[in-house]
Parts: sequence; structure tokens; C-alpha cells
Amino acid sequence: MDLSVVNQTLLELGLLILLGYVLRRRGGLSHEGVRDISSLAVNITCPLLIIASVSHMQGAATENVVRWFGIGMVIYALLPLLAKVLVTLLRVREDERGVYAFMLIFANTELLGFPVVQAFWGDEAIFYTAIIHMPFDLLVYSYGVRLMSGERRPFSLRCLWNSGFVLTVLALVIYFADWHLPRVLVDACYLVGNTTTPLSMLILGASLAEIALRSIFGVPRLYAMAALRLLAIPAIIYLVLRTTGWFSPMLNGIAGVTFGMPVGSMLVMFANAYDRYTQLSTQAVSLTTLGSLLTIPLMAWLL
Repeated sequence: MDLSVVNQTLLELGLLILLGYVLRRRGGLSHEGVRDISSLAVNITCPLLIIASVSHMQGAATENVVRWFGIGMVIYALLPLLAKVLVTLLRVREDERGVYAFMLIFANTELLGFPVVQAFWGDEAIFYTAIIHMPFDLLVYSYGVRLMSGERRPFSLRCLWNSGFVLTVLALVIYFADWHLPRVLVDACYLVGNTTTPLSMLILGASLAEIALRSIFGVPRLYAMAALRLLAIPAIIYLVLRTTGWFSPMLNGIAGVTFGMPVGSMLVMFANAYDRYTQLSTQAVSLTTLGSLLTIPLMAWLL
């Protein structure tokens, strides 16, 4: 586990955030442009990256992979229930409960989690990170869309009909059916999908430029949310998995580290796409990302 590599990864992401901030302040990106890029990242580049990654997942022991995937399904099934309880305890206003629930459920497991676990445990960790967080993609493009769009009608399959969800389901089918896509198609998916991380960081920086920096620290409830997101939730998941003894220390560590990532930058992308809670979303992502500069090295030291 090379802490210098971890710190370098965080620094690189920070520079991309700074670039987005400068571009927005200097007029290189408009508000409408940020919204369009957000929609592109949410609906196209991120799902294509999932398909590209899944195409290289064949070959691992199926039984172990299915068990690990099952653990991910259980965790993501319980997180919305836990989020409802925590949102109630935090006494969040009724109209903001959806966005706070999103903060607690969806961490930055892909855009920040992948480079971090790679620095901690190597390339093998990326494979298992993708497996346990496959349910993330199913949940974020269904329940996450519902939370951020403000949809209050009973759940309908119609809300699942979006490009992100459809492509994610396709990725799952490709893996479990052991389909081998043409190399040129996989490379094309990688080419487009690899733009997700820089796009998301640029979006975060540009959104940050639209609010007063001091306002990031001006919402006391966000501090409590950040403590739950960065410390309490990953600690519970890690300790439960370690107690069961079902998986190796590396896999337990992957779960603890990735579920302890800051609030997912997809929150800002969704907020821009639906033009709701943009400032609060940016505050939450920014505050927890800053906090993770302390908690991620702490997790590295503990593990």
C-alpha cells in the first residue's frame, strides 16, 4: 500500500477540480454547458466505462464473484433504509430529505474509489470493487433518479427507462452470460468512458465557482452527514464483514475503503441535470471531498 501514490491521485483530482473552477470563473464554461456535460457524464460516459470494465472481468472464480456481488446487493438494499433513519435523526427538512438520502447512500465509489483501491491493493482490487458496487449503478439510475428528480408518485418501471440504467443492465448481462465483445467496441467504450473522471471533476469545480466558498462550511447539518458518510457507515460495513469471516482481509478492506468515499460527484451531475439543489449538492460533495483528504490516509494507516 503506497501512500505516496494515494496522495498523488488525490492531488491530480484536486487539480482537475481547480481547472473546472477556473474555467467557470473565466467564462470558459457556462451554466448551460456545465448542465449539458453533467447529462453526458451521467447518461453516457459512466455507463460505457462500466461496460468496458465488465468486458475484462471474465476469468475469476464465479462462486466467489457471485458471493461478493450478493454482499453488494445486500448492502445496497439496506443503505436506503439506513439513510431514511439517519435523515430523520438529522432532522432534515421534508423538501431536502431526498438529496440528503442520496448523500448517505451514494459515495464516490467509482470516480474516486477505483484509483484509491488500485493504489492500496493493485489492479486486482479494481475488479472486486466493480463487482461489489455493481448494484450501485442499478440503484443510482433508478432510486437515485427518483430522489433527485423529486418524483413522488408510486414507483414505476418507467423511471428505469434511461440510458444509464439500460447500459448498466447490459453490462451485468455481458458479465454473467460471459459474452466477449469485439475488441474495437471495448476499446471505444474505454475511450469514451475514461472521460468520466475528468468530466466529473471539472463539473464539481465549475459548480464550486457558482457558490461562495465560505458557504461550504456554513451548513452545520452537513458536518454530521459528512461524519456518517466518511466514518460511521464504512466502519459498520467493515466490522460486520470482518466479523463474519467470509472474505479475505483485502476484500474487507476494499468494502471499508470504498463505502467510506466522499459523497458521489454524481450528486452534482444529477443536481445540474434536474436543476435542483445545485448549491447544497456542491457544498456536500466539496465538504466530504475535503474531509476525505484526512479520512482516506487514516483508513490506509489503519488497514
